[in-house]
Amino acid sequence: MFSWVIKKYGIKKLLIASGDLLCTLAAAFLALYLTSKTGIAYFSNSAFLEKILVFLFGAFFIIPVFRYYQLYKHKYFLKVGEQILLILKGLLINSIAIILMIFLVKTQEAIHDSRAQVILYFIISLALISIVRIFIFRPALGSSSYLGGNINRFLTRRAIAIGAGGLGRFFTESLSMKHYYHIDLIAFLDDDIAKKDHRINGVPVLGTTDRLQEVTTKLDIDEIYITIQKIDNKNLLDLIEKCKLTTCSINLVSNHFDIVNTKLDENEFHDLKIISISSKTSPLYSEKFKRIFDISVTSLIIAVVFLPSLIIASLIKLTSKGPVFYKTQVIGKNGRPFTWYKFRTMKHENDPSIHKEHLKKLIIENHANLKLIKDMRITPVGRLLRKFSIDELPQLLSVFKGDMSLVGPRPCLPYEYEIFKEWHKLKYKVIPGMTGLAQIIARNRKDVTFNDSVLLDLYYADNQSLWFDLKILFRTLPIMVLGKGGV
Repeated sequence: MFSWVIKKYGIKKLLIASGDLLCTLAAAFLALYLTSKTGIAYFSNSAFLEKILVFLFGAFFIIPVFRYYQLYKHKYFLKVGEQILLILKGLLINSIAIILMIFLVKTQEAIHDSRAQVILYFIISLALISIVRIFIFRPALGSSSYLGGNINRFLTRRAIAIGAGGLGRFFTESLSMKHYYHIDLIAFLDDDIAKKDHRINGVPVLGTTDRLQEVTTKLDIDEIYITIQKIDNKNLLDLIEKCKLTTCSINLVSNHFDIVNTKLDENEFHDLKIISISSKTSPLYSEKFKRIFDISVTSLIIAVVFLPSLIIASLIKLTSKGPVFYKTQVIGKNGRPFTWYKFRTMKHENDPSIHKEHLKKLIIENHANLKLIKDMRITPVGRLLRKFSIDELPQLLSVFKGDMSLVGPRPCLPYEYEIFKEWHKLKYKVIPGMTGLAQIIARNRKDVTFNDSVLLDLYYADNQSLWFDLKILFRTLPIMVLGKGGV
């Protein structure tokens, strides 16, 4: 478990995160100590236990908050101004979370001196984190000249690159000038047999990708970088799957997943387009844990929307002929069909040929992922339900049954699935969801093609985690409330 964390995030990021945690723990201790009248005896008093627990929560909460603001990525860690601004934002959110926790506890002891304590916590945390990050970690980890040989080797990640062409050459040149990335490129692999035994800026080409497992094991490789520009999506995805058979972290250095960079800002470095792809699902978020999360959250949502759903059902029944629910077969995980339900938003027994032709053109010609405009089949109530995605609420039952998840690629209709290219279908290697990465980014957008939306779903499928699901769910809420992208 711990080795997986080291492999995924690297020693450098774990050191920075540990430093942040120690700083906030120290800040919490000092804030409570400086505002107490009994000094160190404060911490042995059981009456103050709840306040200590609240501030401990705040101290540990800094890691996900800072991760949200990308403070563990090189591109912000190395920039003083941007880093301080993001630290300020992160600590503000962190302090608000502590205030909310104090409010929820609601006892006299929790409220006592809370304003002064939170202000002190914020100021001390800001000072300590800024000093440690900018004056200790940044010069030490940001430049190998500050490090001794043993420490430098400890931080360095051994890597190979797949693709010894122009992009591979550019990659080696970038690494030779950026020693603070701590990436030691050991070798290339390339399926062009003619390149075997050549050297790219001093880095040897050891053979084809058939030797991938052998080379990564023999050379004790930590990371794989795919540096191929001229490759189609199907072959690229096959190559990624081959890389997943190793124990290495996988990184893509090309523009194939450029939509992820453009819309998610997931790039690790300022000057290199590098997208990280998880080699394996997080052991902290296995399919069983995801299922527990889905059932827990879905139960709460169903309890909240039950009465409003009755009102919506009545409006549908009173304003148009036909059933309340629209029932159909859709495609789920591994191409398996299942029945799903939506609130009916169209006139009963309408002609689906318009939608079929629209989807056929959209998929085959890779058009922008737009919905039909001025679709006369939609009822007035249905138009409102669609705009705010309220028509999707009955799918909570599909989540409860296990056919769907809260987050994942959207299920598709059978006639849509038939038009898919083989690599499009790969997004259904995970359970489909009510919302997903493509939904919050590509929904009814002129600047996002159908292929882009599939790549977003594939990126989610390879990187799903509790943290990622929470980010998508929180970004879904304002889209629903504001009706953004709905028609």
